[in-house]
Amino acid sequence: MKTNNEITLKIIGDIQSFKHELEKKGYIETGHLILYDTFMVPDNLDLEKLSTREIISKSIIIRKVDDIGKKEIRQDISYKFKKYAENGDILEQKSTRLKIIDCQEAETFMKVIGYKKIMNIIEEDFDYQKGNISLSTKDVYDGDKMIEAETQEDNPSINSILKLIEALKAENLPLDFEDCFIKKAEVELNKILKRFS
Repeated sequence: MKTNNEITLKIIGDIQSFKHELEKKGYIETGHLILYDTFMVPDNLDLEKLSTREIISKSIIIRKVDDIGKKEIRQDISYKFKKYAENGDILEQKSTRLKIIDCQEAETFMKVIGYKKIMNIIEEDFDYQKGNISLSTKDVYDGDKMIEAETQEDNPSINSILKLIEALKAENLPLDFEDCFIKKAEVELNKILKRFS
């Protein structure tokens, strides 16, 4: 089970300019992935009566990862638990994953046991490294452009959310620090719920 905390920040400007800025500042590209996420919830979940966050908290995610750099495809089912502060900041998160052979079969199985699909999210990620800092650009198709970075328990300079934020601010990258906990799935689900409300 993974327990590192992460922050997610919106990129100011377009993603290509941001990636160019990373390279100018000495970041090295270390990975390239395309993620295909399918969010499923229990059939009997009344979407109208729950907040977006409550719906997402009950979601099982079926994920296909097309790892361009490694030329491999990985597939899994995951569940994420997040503990939030009253202001919406993520205090703690844990996730568990189960490797699977076929996402379509997994989706069919989930439907048979009483789950329904509520959305798909496709995003293209590029991983970068510079010294202690690892981050991923996240280009959500028809959505936000952002970065994600995780604390590292074994690294005293970025072993907390506050230290990680300060380290990223010191990099002087075009990032919006107003909300350090963008909830990508919530943003996308809000779009869908508004379309059908």
